[in-house]
Amino acid sequence: MGIRVLIIDCLTAGRGKREFTRDFIGSGPRYVSGFIEMISNEMVQCNLIRSDYIFQENSHDLEKYPIIGFSAMTMDIPVVKKLLTKWKKVHPQSEYRLSFLGGPITCDEHILRQISVDFAIIGQAELALHSIFSQNIENLTKSLINTQQNNQNATSIKKSWKIDLLTEIPGITYFNPKNQQIILNSMKSKEIGKEILQWFKNGTGFPEKIINYPDYAFSRIYIECLRGCSNFRRTSLKLFNGNQCKDSSCQICRGSSFSTLLNCPAGIPPGCGFCSTINQFGWVVSRNIKKIIEEVNYLIKIGAKRIVLGGPDILDFYRDRIVEEPLINPNHPEPNYRALETLINGLLENPKIKNHEVQIFYENVKASLCTERALSILSKIPSPIFSIGCETGSSNFADLLGRPSDPKKIVSAVKQALAKGIRVHVYFIHSLPGDTPEFARETLSLIKDFMILNIDKITLYKYQELPGSPFWKISKKISPPTKEIQSIYRQIKRLVINFNKSKKLQIIGEEFRVYLTEINQQYPSDAMGWILEGGPKVSVINGSKYIGSFQNVRIIKVLSDRLVLAEILK
Repeated sequence: MGIRVLIIDCLTAGRGKREFTRDFIGSGPRYVSGFIEMISNEMVQCNLIRSDYIFQENSHDLEKYPIIGFSAMTMDIPVVKKLLTKWKKVHPQSEYRLSFLGGPITCDEHILRQISVDFAIIGQAELALHSIFSQNIENLTKSLINTQQNNQNATSIKKSWKIDLLTEIPGITYFNPKNQQIILNSMKSKEIGKEILQWFKNGTGFPEKIINYPDYAFSRIYIECLRGCSNFRRTSLKLFNGNQCKDSSCQICRGSSFSTLLNCPAGIPPGCGFCSTINQFGWVVSRNIKKIIEEVNYLIKIGAKRIVLGGPDILDFYRDRIVEEPLINPNHPEPNYRALETLINGLLENPKIKNHEVQIFYENVKASLCTERALSILSKIPSPIFSIGCETGSSNFADLLGRPSDPKKIVSAVKQALAKGIRVHVYFIHSLPGDTPEFARETLSLIKDFMILNIDKITLYKYQELPGSPFWKISKKISPPTKEIQSIYRQIKRLVINFNKSKKLQIIGEEFRVYLTEINQQYPSDAMGWILEGGPKVSVINGSKYIGSFQNVRIIKVLSDRLVLAEILK
């Protein structure tokens, strides 16, 4: 009998239920689940489940799983704690259980002081998982399974086996009860290059694990095309530890023709100040084109309808293959056009993509790489759409933040994309560290410019400190927003809400193909659904009897800036 492991996808679940991104499935949890089974030579049976379903299905038997793993973000701390407590109740003896944590949440080096799992995997997980579930699989089986099957010998188990094991695992933090300290096991760069990169580059993505998500047929399924980010430019704002760019004339990260370095002379972490991607994944590494196409085709074959080609920037794809050193410049070289074209043409060989029975989304692009040729390649996909981060409308503030592109460049890229027939979704962040009334007014003005361009959607986020980002803990060093700037933020919020609502008004009377997914809780005879091409959530009158199918509908009313009402076409 092998070991049973349960991986729980807690991403965006917050306190227990996903309120946002309910139609999105990330790649990390299924990758980890499949990877563990693969490296253990099937000595481990790994089940995957969303946190929502555990609370919905009281019959879910946690007793089967002596090992449990959580994939989560910082916002998901409450649900992880709740589930961990639930699991520990059915596994009360600590020497007969093992728990771990992964995902963006582990960028906080002190997360184990908040969540009492046995260990947390830092950044990329492959080496740690391989060490535990391949190199140490026999010891793990002996410690967790044999003693449970032979209770009379259970007392003979060496209670320190977990500490003995975790001491040897690379790339994790664990709590040592002997000295009450959190210990960090480092990874050597040679090991990372030798092992992780090959597993990731040539991996399948384990698409077969998608069946663990009952809603996969209508969800936007994330395909990890690349890891890491090429923006090794740095913020010039003063950080929590006091580090700050010491030379205003430094051209390493400043100026329109900046160059970059792996290591900053002033000790400033790379990347936009508010982002933790580089801390978690480092520079760009791309997956094998053939493996990506195979993964997409597999998902489509079993019924997936909405696929997201994911990564911090899809235009970084295979740029790492045309430079000798690590890819750390977001501007040079230009996109790898040959690789992009090979990927897109390969996807278009699938008739369901070519005939637009399946929608392909591009998750992110950097304006610095939005050349006319690159956009022409992306526009080959039917009804193409991408998201692009702008964050601020101020050129000066963008420079302070370490952004890869001036906001003016982003406007230009969006205009080019619209001219190619690509729909565009633009992101902004308010309440960022270092913001001023002047910068905020420039953001307000730029949003108005995007409104005139009639882009698909504007999303406005409130800044949240992310562990592992350069700005982590910076709020302790800066003053709260003044009344003046808060007033401008309120204007920005109203403007964005009104614009998004106006976009919904534009589609009244239009017809769409909508996949119906769940009952409208307020009106049980109606159903909630998603538009194939992307867009607002749709409440469909008398649609409950058609849940689980596509229906042709007509939009008849706007209910909010995020929701429209529709009727089924006869």
